[in-house]
Amino acid sequence: MVNILIAMILIAVRLPLLIIIILFGLIIIIFYPREITKFKNIHFKIMMIWMNVLSKIIGIKVIIEGKPDYTADLYVSNHVTYLDIIILNRILPVNFIAKKDIASWPVIGYLASKTGTLFIKRGDSRESDKMIDQMKERFHLKRKVIFFPEGKIGSGSIVKKFHSKLFKSIENENISIQPIAIRYPKRYPKVLSYDEDISKRSMEGSIISIYMNIMGRPKSHVILSFLEKIETRDFEISLVSNMLATRINSSLRDLDN
Repeated sequence: MVNILIAMILIAVRLPLLIIIILFGLIIIIFYPREITKFKNIHFKIMMIWMNVLSKIIGIKVIIEGKPDYTADLYVSNHVTYLDIIILNRILPVNFIAKKDIASWPVIGYLASKTGTLFIKRGDSRESDKMIDQMKERFHLKRKVIFFPEGKIGSGSIVKKFHSKLFKSIENENISIQPIAIRYPKRYPKVLSYDEDISKRSMEGSIISIYMNIMGRPKSHVILSFLEKIETRDFEISLVSNMLATRINSSLRDLDN
């Protein structure tokens, strides 16, 4: 009963602040360029600050292991929850690749499309080929890209499979990739195994439930492990996706031990 009361109070305090920061974002985004070619560093910096404030309002504490390598061209990560984008974008000046459905979401879809997000329809070969070309264009513009090669939200325990299709974007390109492992621990710092509750809500696709659950907690922790960057010129492209998945899984297993 006490825990429920605390959760209700936290949500009552945080929800108005969340609405204010979202409205602020909608206003700021009006002044963003329509073309990604016209984006400047300040536009990415504003996004990072906005995401940082947003994550603090909903009560997320980020623990960083390793160092973000800002010389990397591409970042890949396991995908655990809809919160991943907020958490990663508060640290990295990147454009995301997201499923096409998100583009039609109220508010979130608008914000994502205005900040340079690339949208892809799952399971569509022609869409994948188009996305590969768009990724190459971003690389040539020196824009950093991040995507989730699992293609969908996973359990948060391990990566089952990284799909290799979009890695064709790095063929014949001198691209560096930094893998990132995301873990929402059950009870930081004592229990670092993944939080089944967050994973279950995420896999069920209940975004509102996830936000309410997070905002009702005094503090939620997420561990971001930035792993060693790889230079794609050193490896066969066919091996890159498996290598990245293996490194992320190794990092996640270390947290379980």
